[in-house]
This record gives sequence, structure tokens and C-alpha cells, in this order.
Amino acid sequence: MTDSTIEDPQATRSDVKVLTLISAGHFLSHYFMLALPALFIFFNKDLGISYTLLGVMLTTRYVGTGVAQIAAGFMVDRFGAKMILMAGIILMVTAMGLMAFASNYYVLMLLVILAGVGDAVFHPADYAILSSSISEKRMGRSFSVHTFAGHLGFAAAPAVIVFVSTVWDWRTALLISAGVGFAIIFVMLTQWSSLNDSATKAKKKDTSENSEEDATTKQLLTSRPVLLLFAFFVMTSLAGSGLHSFSIPALHALHGTSVVDAGFAVGGYMLISSFAVLCGGWIADNITRQDRFAAMAYAASIFVVGMIVWMPMHYALLVFLFGLAGFCHGVVRPARDMMVREVAPKGSTGRVFGFIFTGQNVGGGLAPILLGGLMDHYPPQYIFYFCIGFMILCILTILAPRGPMKKTSVAPTGAGE
Repeated sequence: MTDSTIEDPQATRSDVKVLTLISAGHFLSHYFMLALPALFIFFNKDLGISYTLLGVMLTTRYVGTGVAQIAAGFMVDRFGAKMILMAGIILMVTAMGLMAFASNYYVLMLLVILAGVGDAVFHPADYAILSSSISEKRMGRSFSVHTFAGHLGFAAAPAVIVFVSTVWDWRTALLISAGVGFAIIFVMLTQWSSLNDSATKAKKKDTSENSEEDATTKQLLTSRPVLLLFAFFVMTSLAGSGLHSFSIPALHALHGTSVVDAGFAVGGYMLISSFAVLCGGWIADNITRQDRFAAMAYAASIFVVGMIVWMPMHYALLVFLFGLAGFCHGVVRPARDMMVREVAPKGSTGRVFGFIFTGQNVGGGLAPILLGGLMDHYPPQYIFYFCIGFMILCILTILAPRGPMKKTSVAPTGAGE
């Protein structure tokens, strides 16, 4: 019996504990992200805020999160992932709870921005902690469970918020949600020692050392591997947005599909995509070429979306094909995260994940404008051509030669992964 075999049960328990704690925080991140849109109808009715201003508020939140996420990545590597994660989650939950006492748009806007800044810490901090706490052989599955927890947060938010707001009121819904958030924070604090994070505050360095660190960081984030993965995240966000955001009106205009049937098809896409993430975790742990696997999944999705565009079909087949597209998009996410981890040198996990994941915010911000323009001025099939085009770019981006990335510390920041 090998040593690794003897230690495996203990390692498994440790992995499960860490993954549960980090995934609970990620659940909260996504829950509060969709809690805001679910509250719009109540903000409009009770506070008299127009939907245009509410849309501006939501856009501001996403922009704030995207900008702060890069800074959060640097702070994770400098001060430690655990400290930054707890600061962010406390800020986010507190801001969301205080919204229950807001009386006007400007107070809400301030609290939304603060919540967005708090939410920015999750991707760089979570992946830094998982990378240094989870057994290597379970890394892909841990990334998949982490992503799946976020999807559960998306699913839970509208149902819980609307139900509680209808039975009591929207302020109670926010207070109950914040209460659950603080309970999770309490559990995380009591299990602080279970999270492996060897990053400590860097010692004061002289000007020449700071300049060298800044130059090295710039070289890392502008390197070919990192920029290609940043572009890949932008493309995946743009490709997915067309399918889950504009497919209902596009299908209705293109094939005369009823709104209800199209809604079920898109719902199937989202549901199967969520569970496909778990399957993708197992696959990511058992393959070495994550890029080739992702390319094959996107190639299959291109074929499926092409069938949806060019072949009028029965409702059952439409739902099946959308579900298949959702599987293709969901199953690659753990492989995608593993590719990011592969290009992050030791001591730079936070800043690399923070920078690359900002590509999602870029794509998410561009997609509604581009897709809305297509829907207004071009035939409906162009929505699907848009998705196919960006999926082709996804394949070209991840298969492009990235060159070697030396796995060494970027700078003596004290971060150890």
C-alpha cells in the first residue's frame, strides 16, 4: 500500500471541506447577481424608478465588477486570497442587506456599486485557494463543482426573491438573503484554517524592486498565452449570449416557433449546460489536451446551431438540439479553467485569473448592444450566425500556438500556490 493510498481518505475529506466552503461563497456571488434583476419590478413599483435607470444601474454593477476584478487579482497575489475573499464577500453581503433600507435611486446605485466591487474578488480568490488547497488529481472536478454552485445561485435567486417578495415584501427578501450570506461568512471564518493560502503581505521593497515587479507583471499579462485566453473568454461570452438571450425572439421570427416553445428550448439549454459542467470536470481530470477537447466541443456546437438555423423542425427536436448545444458549452468550462491555471506561473494565480475572467465582462457588456442591433436591423438568422462566428473564433483562439509559459514566480510577492 502506497503512502498516497493511506493519505487519500484524509485528503478527500479536506478537498470536500474546502470545495464546499468556496462553492458556498460562489453560490452567493451568482445569487446576488441575479437577485437585482428579480427586484426590478418591485423597485419600479415602490420607488418609482424607471426600467431605463434600473438598466443603467445593472450595467454599472457589471462594469464595476469587471474593473475591480483585475485589481482584486493583484491584491490576492500580494495580500493573500483568504483575506481578499472575506473582505469582498462581507462587502457584497453587507451592501445587499443595506439595500433593504434604501429609499431612492442614488442610495441604491451606491450600494449596487459596492456590491459589484465586493463580487469582483471571487474568481481570482476562489481559483487561487482551490489551486493551492485541492489535490491535483481532483482539480478539474473541483473547478466543475465550483462553477456548478454558481449556476445553482443563478437558478435560486429569481425563485426565492420573487416568492419572498410576494409573500412579504422585497425588503424582507433582501434581509433574509443577507442573513443567509452572513451565516455562510460565519462558517467560512470558523473553518479559516482549512483553506490553504500561503500568500502573505509582501515586505516593503525598494523602488527598483517595485519597478521590476511592475515590468514583470506587465510582461505576464501581455504575453501571448494570457492574451489568447483573455480573447477566448470574450468570444465564449459573446457566443453564449446569443443563444441564451436572443434565441426566443429569433426563433419566433425565423421559424414561427411559439414564445413558450422557444422559452422551453432556451431553458433546456441553460439547465443541461449547468449539469454538463460536472461531467466536464471528470473529463478535465482525465485528459491532457484541454484545448483540443474544447475545440471539438465548440465544433459540435457549431454543427448543432447550424441545424437550428437551416432546418425547420418539430418542437421536441428543437429542445433536444438546444440541450445538446448547452451540453457542448457547459462541458468545456472546467477545461477552460484548467487552461488558465496552466498559464499562471507560481505566485500569479490571482492576477492571471482576475485578468482573464474580465474577458467575460467585456463580452457580456458588448453582446446586448451587438445582438440588439442585429435583431433590429437584420434577419433573425443573423443572431445564430453571430453565435457560429464567435464559436469559430473560439476554436481558432484556443488552437493558436501559445508558446511556452515558464512556471516560475512572477515576483517576490509572497504568494505561493
